[in-house]
Amino acid sequence: MTRRDHRFKPLHMAGILLGFLLLTAGCASYSPKPLPEGFSLSPTVEATGPSGAPERAVEKRLTLDQVASLAVCNNPDLKAKQKQLGVAEAQLYSAGLLPDPQISAGLDFPMGGDAGLVNAYGLGLAYDIIPLINRGARVESERAATEQVTLQLLWEAWQVSQQARSLAVRWVGEARQLQLLRRMRDLYEERYRRSSEAMKQGDLTLGVTGTDLTALLDSLSQMNQIEQTHNDTGHALHLLLGLAPEAPLDIDVPSPSPPMERSVLEARLSEVSRRRPDLLALKAGYQSQEAKVHAAILSQFPSVSIGISRARDTSSIDTAGFTIGLNLPLFSGSRGAIAVERATREQLRAEYQARLDQTAVDIDKLYRLQGIVAGQRARLDDYLPDLGRYVEQARGAYQRNDIDALTFLNMEMTWINKRLERIQLDQSQWETAVALQTLLAMPSESTAQTSPTSGPGPSRGENAK
Repeated sequence: MTRRDHRFKPLHMAGILLGFLLLTAGCASYSPKPLPEGFSLSPTVEATGPSGAPERAVEKRLTLDQVASLAVCNNPDLKAKQKQLGVAEAQLYSAGLLPDPQISAGLDFPMGGDAGLVNAYGLGLAYDIIPLINRGARVESERAATEQVTLQLLWEAWQVSQQARSLAVRWVGEARQLQLLRRMRDLYEERYRRSSEAMKQGDLTLGVTGTDLTALLDSLSQMNQIEQTHNDTGHALHLLLGLAPEAPLDIDVPSPSPPMERSVLEARLSEVSRRRPDLLALKAGYQSQEAKVHAAILSQFPSVSIGISRARDTSSIDTAGFTIGLNLPLFSGSRGAIAVERATREQLRAEYQARLDQTAVDIDKLYRLQGIVAGQRARLDDYLPDLGRYVEQARGAYQRNDIDALTFLNMEMTWINKRLERIQLDQSQWETAVALQTLLAMPSESTAQTSPTSGPGPSRGENAK
């Protein structure tokens, strides 16, 4: 009887190589992705109209709602943060994948010269079943984490839109202040020119000319400070909107709305934990951590792997069987991982409570602030018209030399400063309302009437177009 040749033939190696190639055929390939070389800021302005369709907004003034839409669509930082959602979805996809089996193979070559010996081999296939046990908890954790990222991005977009409103209000308010100060500067320059000429001719004293120069320099100092602030605000607003610094902007700011009623605030505050995206994101993060605690507890059970094997020894005896691997939880048993996950859960719970408490304090502070600012505006409005009439009368008296220059200039400087203060109070009222709407997750109020004194938004480096 002829004995079979059990040597390991090249055909067997070719089969193994072919199987390896088939297994790796579905693997991802690498290709480099270079960084961008240029800027992505837009040189033009596009806003979203009431119908939701993009429209050119260069020829007309932007509303605050359109400014907010531009910021949400074009803000570079927000675009970068939105990529976090892709990472979270990839992690959710990864958590849902089943674990791969483990295959093992081995060859033994007889080294002696005994006749009848053959090459021995062994094949094994094993599978760890613990990842199947805690798979549901891991998927639930990543699903909650994805929801947390989605809600956090929504909160980021909400904050960007509200920040754009505040910057737009501030930008227009600063432009109005600059317009007023530039007009006053022109008047003071003309007055100083005339008074200095009159002093040279001996018609005016040094005190009058010196007072005119002092008023001119004071107005220049105020204007210089606001110009610097306006430059910072303009660049911050353009970057927030994803626009190049030279892109022209023309913004319409309505007059501030009345202060929020206490009953409306309390109703909104009672629902804030169910409405505000950042609080909902914290809740989703807490649920994700709850699932991680569950997964850690499931992982404390003995790690079990099962497998099947096929082998042949050098005596040409074929065998088949199965294997079981058991990890005994005697010393660790995932107790450390469970402790970490539970402590993290307590930390998240405390952070959520702290955010709720901070929200209550911030909302009450803004509510009281809007009442304070509204009262200051009302008191100023009671006296501004009278002061304006007195300044007009004093101007005529000054031209007739019925009052001295110092008295008139003090009245006029007070008139200018109070008008500037009125613009700043309008700006503060708007910013307080926007901050309150943000904390309460309220929609913006777009029904306010446009103030007849609200100037158009300034272009870059200038005041209103």
